[in-house]
Amino acid sequence: MRFHHMAIMVSDLPAAIHLWRDVLGFELVVERTLPDGVAPGPKVLMHSTLLDDIFKVKGARSRMAWLKSPEGAMIELQECENPPIQRTPPENLRYAHTGIHELGLAVDDIAFWFDKIRAAGYETQTEYIWWCGNFARSFLFYDRDGNMIQVWQDVPRSGVTAQPEIRLAEARK
Repeated sequence: MRFHHMAIMVSDLPAAIHLWRDVLGFELVVERTLPDGVAPGPKVLMHSTLLDDIFKVKGARSRMAWLKSPEGAMIELQECENPPIQRTPPENLRYAHTGIHELGLAVDDIAFWFDKIRAAGYETQTEYIWWCGNFARSFLFYDRDGNMIQVWQDVPRSGVTAQPEIRLAEARK
C-alpha cells in the first residue's frame, strides 16, 4: 500500500488554495463545487446521491480543490456548505486529542521554507527550526484553520550530537 492523498476540511477555500499553491508550490489541478452531477459519469467526480451518502445529509454540497506538488504529493481541500463547515477549536487540533492532527512535508532547504512560511504570515509553533535526533531538522506551522503542518528535512549528521533547538540565525547553517 502507498499513500495517496490527505483531505483537509477548511473554512475558507480561497485562503487554503493560496497556502498550498502560492506559498507551498502545489499545482491547482481541479476546483469545483460538489456534487457536480446527478448521476455517475466520466466527468463527474461526485454525483448528488453519492455525496449525500458520504456526508450523511440530504442536499450535501461542498467546494473542493485538488492540488499536487511537483513531486506528486496530493492534497484535497474541502469547504463544506451543507452540512455547514464548523471550525474545530484550536485546542482540539493539538496532540492531546485523537485524530490526524499533523501533515508532514519533506523538503530540501528547511531554512528557505521557514522564512517563506513566516513571511507569508503563517504562525510557526516555535521561533526556530529544531533538531530531530541527529538526522533531521523540522518545524511546525499552522494553516488559517489551525491545522498543524510539519516541515521536515533529513540531514545526516554522523557523529554529531543533535542540538535541542536552532535559533533563526543558526537555521541557515
